[in-house]
Amino acid sequence: MANCLISIGTNLGDRSLAIDRAVSALQVNDAITVSKVSNRHITQPVGGPAGQGAFLNAVALLETALAPSVLLSELQAIEVAAGRTREVRWGARSLDLDLLLYGEIVSNDGHLVLPHPRMAFRRFVLEPACEVAPSMMHPILGRSMRELLQHLDLAPDYVAITGVANAGKSALANAVAARTAARFAVEKTCSFSGDNVSPTLSAPAEIELLSCRSQLLQSTLCAAGNEFVISDFWLGQSLAFAKHLQPEAYPTIEQAYLTSACSAIAPKLIVVVELDFAHANANQQTEASIAIQRSLIELLRQPGFPPALRLNATNASWNEEEIVAAIQAM
Repeated sequence: MANCLISIGTNLGDRSLAIDRAVSALQVNDAITVSKVSNRHITQPVGGPAGQGAFLNAVALLETALAPSVLLSELQAIEVAAGRTREVRWGARSLDLDLLLYGEIVSNDGHLVLPHPRMAFRRFVLEPACEVAPSMMHPILGRSMRELLQHLDLAPDYVAITGVANAGKSALANAVAARTAARFAVEKTCSFSGDNVSPTLSAPAEIELLSCRSQLLQSTLCAAGNEFVISDFWLGQSLAFAKHLQPEAYPTIEQAYLTSACSAIAPKLIVVVELDFAHANANQQTEASIAIQRSLIELLRQPGFPPALRLNATNASWNEEEIVAAIQAM
């Protein structure tokens, strides 16, 4: 039997009754045991069309012998029975059931992503999750539900957008800052900045960037007050770049990273904008960018780093919506 977390949400009709019926539908399945159900939380809609009503949200802890894909199908069948339609993304819905965690399984088969890719930075998920399974671990981030919620409470209101050169990070960060009235931490004094950073920078240049960016973030966060801060870089990306410099340079860059007040300015969320290199012309710079992007993703899958949201660079307008919704959810 596997322990699973599912979220339950609705903003149409009798919301409390819809949640009751969803829980009852789960309980009648002999392969599912509903261990705990959280209190109901009223939350404002995140993303999607304007004018929607408030959501009623809850989280349930289950034990099941069903495989993840079979459990997902069961959840979707319950949604359909409740009148759920999927005409507009993030639109109003009679019932929304999301499989958040299935034990310690990590998977992405194109049909089901585990853990749920947005759960770690959504307050409307983490608050009820802490009521039913505060010690349940996120298998990628290595943090419990309680620790993830504490991260949202304690980390500065800061979102770092990272990726390789030419991923459109600067334009995206600027657009999100304008939409959310956030401060854009703009690099004006660094020799290299934003999307102009080459994937073949030398160790001294990378260390210069670390120092410059650290000072910029500290001054911007101090001046921000209650405003969110957006940057088109993440300090930790230097570690991914460092893997592709000369091997002897890595310890120097790693030490520079560790002494750049990184822990004090860890973002609430890291957004990774990924380029699709499937049809790119093969050359030295492309190969370096592919390697750095791969290292960046691997780095963020190590325990201890903040939650990350991975986005495809080709969907610039939708990426803006994703980040705005993420900020609203935190």
